[in-house]
Amino acid sequence: MDFAGKVVIVTGASSGIGAATAKLFASYGALLTIVGRNEARLLKIAEACEKEKGNKPVSVLLDLTSENSCEEVVRKTVETYKKLDILVNCAGKVILTSLFDNDMEAFDELMAINLRVPYKLTQLCLPHLKRSKGNIVNVFGAPMRSRPGFIPFCMIRDALERFTKAGGLELAQEGVRMNAVRPGITRTNFLSNLNIDEENMEQAYKFISQVVPSEVIIEPDEIARMILFVASETCPNMNAANIVVDGAASLS
Repeated sequence: MDFAGKVVIVTGASSGIGAATAKLFASYGALLTIVGRNEARLLKIAEACEKEKGNKPVSVLLDLTSENSCEEVVRKTVETYKKLDILVNCAGKVILTSLFDNDMEAFDELMAINLRVPYKLTQLCLPHLKRSKGNIVNVFGAPMRSRPGFIPFCMIRDALERFTKAGGLELAQEGVRMNAVRPGITRTNFLSNLNIDEENMEQAYKFISQVVPSEVIIEPDEIARMILFVASETCPNMNAANIVVDGAASLS
């Protein structure tokens, strides 16, 4: 794979899969815009990316759900690089909330970052992707059984699956591809977002891994490699695909 000179936006780049994806793109020569909310972590990732091939990424520190933030990401990218080839929608959030909670604020927060942001960014990037015949990779969780507390999250996954399929079909006439990479249980910061402290983290992963036939937790680098493969010119006719990387957990 060769991404030399390709301009790539990666959201959620300050940690986990987004960070691993940004660094891997950088190692293949991509010109990056990395987006995140944690200043210290985003700076660290930017430095790691620059060390790969000497290309300093555009770092955009903001909350993508705030007004005009998506516009700023695209504007800074195009002002700097004069084009755009690939959008990786990797930003997302997990909040446990139930029908019994009567908490529409949490529901709206989940829908905003997980659904509205990738939809809006896709709209804004589309004129540039049409010119470059580029592509979009949506990153969201593998299929899962419904569980108490996960209703909004299950809704989001199904919606993003349909978005990827319908979007890929609609954009095909413009020469733009849209696919999804859907990781299973991956070693990211999602457990800390569920208020599990560091000293109990490994025990929690060990417990969760029991739903995976191999009982192996996926590393972010593995998901990053799949994202780059899907975004590359290696598979120009892969479109509207939902690629599950979960060790068969969704079938067990």
